[in-house]
Amino acid sequence: MRFGVRLLNVATATVATGVLLVGCSSTPAEELEDWWSSGGDDRVKALSDTSSNVNTASMQVMDDKRTACQQLLAAVAEAEKYGTPPSEKAKGFWAEALTDFEHGSNECVAGVGQKDEPRTNEGIREVQRAIGILASAVSMIRIDLEAK
Repeated sequence: MRFGVRLLNVATATVATGVLLVGCSSTPAEELEDWWSSGGDDRVKALSDTSSNVNTASMQVMDDKRTACQQLLAAVAEAEKYGTPPSEKAKGFWAEALTDFEHGSNECVAGVGQKDEPRTNEGIREVQRAIGILASAVSMIRIDLEAK
């Protein structure tokens, strides 16, 4: 019986080593392409669309601002679940954009809840600043993808 267990352990270790060796063959550009084509582009579009909606809502009534900010919070949560792009150039911008989108949206929602228009508007301004940071992240991703 011990002999069978040892063979199983050797076979398992051999398969695991083979998987590790195969997994190490992808390049950073290939990993980024996979990240992008497997949903990264959808996450970027959702963040872009919902942050644009927040920008548009900045000139509307408080309830519209809350709705837009809540939608952006949902897009941020999805982007966080999906993960950071495997790009050394983009990941800092990506993390900063998500952080600012989340903080700004939370401030917007809290401001609306408290009927505090200055707090609401400050949250929206933070979201607006983060739109440019997201654009920088996307620019870095595109540069890396084109370099492939």
